[in-house]
Amino acid sequence: MIDHVKAVDNVLYLHGFNSHPGSAKAELTRRACEQARPQPRFIVPALSHHPGPAWETAQEVMSSLRGRTMVIGSSMGGFLAMGLARTHDVERVVLINPAVDPLQIALARMGSEIEHVETGEMFVIDESYATALREQQAEVVNTDRFLVLLGSEDEILDYRQALEMLEGSRFVINEGDDHGLSRYPELLSTVLAHGGLTLPEDFNPVP
Repeated sequence: MIDHVKAVDNVLYLHGFNSHPGSAKAELTRRACEQARPQPRFIVPALSHHPGPAWETAQEVMSSLRGRTMVIGSSMGGFLAMGLARTHDVERVVLINPAVDPLQIALARMGSEIEHVETGEMFVIDESYATALREQQAEVVNTDRFLVLLGSEDEILDYRQALEMLEGSRFVINEGDDHGLSRYPELLSTVLAHGGLTLPEDFNPVP
């Protein structure tokens, strides 16, 4: 499916809920893009913990890009990436343990007070989260463009739900791996190849 893919010009990385642009997987992806050939532009916006503003930011950034774009979304970022594949001309999509039904998670955690891992800000999951997610829910399209990386021991999301909802995607199931997907560094060459990009054989994800 990824044979003879024309290289993308942009790699847009969307981090997960209660995460930030300097997260481990975002930084690994940045370093990989810096060494990839041809070298793409790498973009990783700061996304709100609230799904409404997060979706607005993802759309604004995507609309600003010119050329062919591959979107990589982790967890809640995966849900946003699925939305961009529906509303924009996205060339390729990579989903990392995606939240395919975050509404159910929000409903289960309604009223929870959470501290943001980077800023220390305290926020509460309220009905506005559920309202925003209901507005964003829609049919998943263009799954033939999707590469989905899953951990079979994901402690937050049931990977089998992604297998069912993202039928038609290319799946890489990592047996025994968790939500953080510790094998991600080993998968970077596969991730970039999905967008027609090549890493050097001596690429080392650790600086």
